[in-house]
Amino acid sequence: MADPSPRHVGSVGVWRFAGLAASLVLAGASWGAGSRPTLNTGVVWPGPQWWSETGGSPLLAAVAVVAMAGLVLAWWQLRDAAVSVRWWWTTVTLWFVPLVASVPLYSRDLYSYAAQGALWAQGENPYETGVRDLASSWRDSTAPTWLDTPTPYGPVFLLLSRGVAAVAGDHLWVALLLLRLVAVVGVVVIAWAVADLARTLRVDAARATWLAVACPLVGAHFVSGGHNDAVMVAGVLSGVAVALRGRFVAACLVIALAAMVKVTAVVALPFVALLWAHAAARSSASAALHDAPDAGTARAAIVPGWPGVVRAVAVTVVTAAVPVVLLTLVTGLGLRWLNPGATPGRNEQWTSLPTSLGMAWGAVGHLLGHEAWRAQGITLARTIALVVMAVVLVLLWLATAKPGPDRSARDAGRRRVVAGNGWAMVVVVALAPAFLGWYFLWALPLLAVSAAGTSRRAGSVLAGLATALCFAQLPDGYSLGLTTTAVGVPLMLVVTVVLLRRAVRWLRGVDGRHLRDLSRPMLSGPVRH
Repeated sequence: MADPSPRHVGSVGVWRFAGLAASLVLAGASWGAGSRPTLNTGVVWPGPQWWSETGGSPLLAAVAVVAMAGLVLAWWQLRDAAVSVRWWWTTVTLWFVPLVASVPLYSRDLYSYAAQGALWAQGENPYETGVRDLASSWRDSTAPTWLDTPTPYGPVFLLLSRGVAAVAGDHLWVALLLLRLVAVVGVVVIAWAVADLARTLRVDAARATWLAVACPLVGAHFVSGGHNDAVMVAGVLSGVAVALRGRFVAACLVIALAAMVKVTAVVALPFVALLWAHAAARSSASAALHDAPDAGTARAAIVPGWPGVVRAVAVTVVTAAVPVVLLTLVTGLGLRWLNPGATPGRNEQWTSLPTSLGMAWGAVGHLLGHEAWRAQGITLARTIALVVMAVVLVLLWLATAKPGPDRSARDAGRRRVVAGNGWAMVVVVALAPAFLGWYFLWALPLLAVSAAGTSRRAGSVLAGLATALCFAQLPDGYSLGLTTTAVGVPLMLVVTVVLLRRAVRWLRGVDGRHLRDLSRPMLSGPVRH
């Protein structure tokens, strides 16, 4: 389908500065509606009141919601703008720089980062001790949910947060600014990597930048919210970009460092191994063609066999393990950060698919007078989801390792691997014990340079989800998932049924007889949806 006609240059400029105006208003409103250092005793719901007795300004919260809507509108209006990647980089700078000066919006995690860094600087192990034991006023700015919770983050990020705490001294605002600048550096790397990956995979780099970098969700959560996910995503994207250039050892090291910010990054390593195996197979094919110019032999050698894939996986794991072991020994913090579900899992919201199913079972128990069913159902559903996640990730990786519809196009093959990595992130997000809006940004850039790069419909769906998630939290960080359970749980039940039906149809098309043959496609024929 052909793209619509590009917008007039004048209209492009208008919407660029409309987005800037919305960002300025949002940053200004954050000082009364965002996550201020002093904890509010109640939720700051949007309304006409200038200041609430429980803390915060309902009026400024309403202004912030309208400002975010304005930024989203400007973003959508520029979807088909005939502009360059550099134009988008300038626009992103204009839109997001005001948010560097905002009070943290949509989350209080920046305060937790600062407190955990200070806790380690104080001599406590953040994997064993909660922020409640911190001998600093910074403790009082941490969300109560996380006061007694060990940190879920890796040693690389703890080193960063400890360094920030040391530089900031007793000045909390300095610590918040420095931590936010770390996230901003992550956004800069993401902007470079998205454009680089798009060009390497021969998709529209400007469109990918619009979707994955200029997206208001990035500004809201990676810039204003300062989430360390920005650093993790930057590491994954730059690692994949380096791998596509044939520098696989460097790619493994970069992704390992990203995993030591947030362990989710390890999902990218099996896909880097596939790129490594394919590169080795192409090298062997070139040697075979040189020694005996038989086109059939060369073509066959381009598809890596299991020995080549196993070698690539083994070397990838060993290479990535080196910095993990070294930093573990240097920091002396241990390996508790490798358990990714323990801490986030305490957050019970219907936005997590397995949690919503557990809640549905709990609702049945409530009707029957069995209140314990809720906790039991959530625990069981999350456990089953982790098993299903492991199985689906293996099947997805295997489907990516096998050829797709176009066996001859090198770019299409590499695009499949990057897309497979993106969908693997989607699987992790969908089946994790907890889901928060910025988790979607784990997958969005990878899909923007692969699946969305060749399908306008896929890009529209991803942009629509990102738009909805811009409004999933109130400006002060309160998640609307906590108050919409009556609507959300039934919705998730419908989603579960749809996903199960699609899974059954997909499994019917799997070529089970040749499942281990890497030269054959995963599906024996077209699957009707």
